[in-house]
Amino acid sequence: MNTRARILTPVVAAVVAAVSATALASCVSDEQSLQEWPDAPNPTLALPNGSKLSDDVDELTSGTTRDTLAGAHQAYGSLRPDTDPQTGGDVSPARRVPAIIERGRLIVGVAQSLNQLGFRDPVNGELAGFEIDLAREIARDIFGDPDRIEYRYVEGNDLEDVLSTGTVDLVARTYTITKPRQEQVEFSVPYLTTYPRVLAMRDSGITDEQDLGDRTVCVTHDSTNLQELRDDIPHQDILATQTWSDCLMAIQRRQADAIYSDSAILSGLQAQDPYTEIIGTSSEGTDYGVAAALPEKRDTAGLVRQVNSTMERIREDGTWDDIYDRWLRGYLGRADQPPATYRSAAENRELTALRERRQDEADKTDEVGGTDAGDGEGSGSTGSSGSDRQDDQ
Repeated sequence: MNTRARILTPVVAAVVAAVSATALASCVSDEQSLQEWPDAPNPTLALPNGSKLSDDVDELTSGTTRDTLAGAHQAYGSLRPDTDPQTGGDVSPARRVPAIIERGRLIVGVAQSLNQLGFRDPVNGELAGFEIDLAREIARDIFGDPDRIEYRYVEGNDLEDVLSTGTVDLVARTYTITKPRQEQVEFSVPYLTTYPRVLAMRDSGITDEQDLGDRTVCVTHDSTNLQELRDDIPHQDILATQTWSDCLMAIQRRQADAIYSDSAILSGLQAQDPYTEIIGTSSEGTDYGVAAALPEKRDTAGLVRQVNSTMERIREDGTWDDIYDRWLRGYLGRADQPPATYRSAAENRELTALRERRQDEADKTDEVGGTDAGDGEGSGSTGSSGSDRQDDQ
């Protein structure tokens, strides 16, 4: 996997498509409107690379994806920041993450094509967005310098691998906290609550999710949104693409009628095309969390506690509000930082047992021809406030 950031061609294509749409709109008369755009897909245009059109959600999802969303609303809490008995304040970063301190930088896996969240600014070439700013605050609290950070671009389906192999210390990339995922990674407390929404062209005639019953809906491969479509949302056909930018191109080309995703992701797509709108009123949200490798595997408990200390700090000093207002408020309206939930000792023992059982099953599967998780440059042993301290949440 190439972990160096690079500008993805679907993003460029999406921008070109949006510019073309603007030019077309400028050519119509005052009496005309976008209603005159073709309603049917253009058969002469190929679907985005790697896309698949089907009326069967199960054909497009893996077993893992089908099981993932079920625990989104019963997830365990995170690890409570530990305190220094002598000072009464937080334990220092030097004690929590000595290996990262010694290395001199924090390594974070991010997106670079999710507009408003993690994307490469086309003007200056720098990474920017809500999750980029959040990662900088974590680095600030570890080093006193938000620039002591290395970003590595990671694909959505690689998140568990890059953590378990130590390729990165943390992942901040629209990673929804669910119970099944907590058996494989350790999440921080939530940093953003998102809600299922629909993005469609303003002339689509779609006013809510129930209007999707005879429409083609676009999502990305193996996203939790696929399961929501199967279980809760009416639809006719599903176009599964590699990226959300591909979905944007698909609705611009009339190859799909709508995109179904989290409100935060859709805000970035709407920012690229003013002829789109976000639709929906569901109040049942899911939470994004910063993820680290399991403490049982890479001794990351101190790192997760450090991240949670940053979450508490940006709540108290208003930094979270500033970051949200900068990137998302203009599209999603006012919001508050999600409350911090920490797990009890009993919950921790329960989760530890689930992780051990999952590991035993994996070991049995890999008895023949198994491979070891390699040691990357990431977290390794990150601190002495490790897994032996997890029971005093």
